[in-house]
Amino acid sequence: MSSAPPTFDPAQYFNRDLAARYDQGIRLSCPAYDALHVMMVPLLQLLPADARFLSAGAGTGAEVIALATRFPRWRFTAVDVSGDMLQECRTRAARAGVLDRLRLHQGRMEDFREGAVHDAGASIFVAHFITDPAARLAYLRAIAANLKPGADFILADLYGDRDAAEFVPLLQAWLLYYVSHGAERQKLTADLQHIFGNIAFTSEDEMRAQLEAAGFCDIVRFFQSFLFGAWIARKKA
Repeated sequence: MSSAPPTFDPAQYFNRDLAARYDQGIRLSCPAYDALHVMMVPLLQLLPADARFLSAGAGTGAEVIALATRFPRWRFTAVDVSGDMLQECRTRAARAGVLDRLRLHQGRMEDFREGAVHDAGASIFVAHFITDPAARLAYLRAIAANLKPGADFILADLYGDRDAAEFVPLLQAWLLYYVSHGAERQKLTADLQHIFGNIAFTSEDEMRAQLEAAGFCDIVRFFQSFLFGAWIARKKA
């Protein structure tokens, strides 16, 4: 009798070694990664000058640093299960001169209970690791619980319906881009195993339904890069 595959544990997967090279790897994987963060700025431009921002699954802090640099009075909360990723976030925030406006919390978003005090939030390339739909909904609801009514929320993830006609051409183009920018065959094989073993490719319709069930409305997709997409939504009043 075969044993069940090991459960993906992001706290273990995103270790010190991966944290140190994450930014380089994600830029190789997602060709418009930096553009995503540039686009977030005008989408959030009308928030209060002293807004509080929640970064769920903050990783190395790319969106925190991008927004903190642009909005000098904003304050930030970074939540992540990986202590190594948060340490990298701390280091980079200090280097950018924004650490004094950043609070870091290690743990699951579902266990973070600060209350509806944040004016906006984001989850960038996190929810696609939650393969169980009920667990993903719980994650989104936990984010909503920490946002003010009417707060903006940005969700970015790998997504798509594997049975849809457009999925295979986008997947092929993505892999060709990846190979053409220096990914070695051995690393490509390992990354493919990770992608199809640990990532949930959720259709856009299902993603929108989950956002609505979590308490969000006015959902608009504003970004597409092969199979990466990003949406902005508003927490229901």
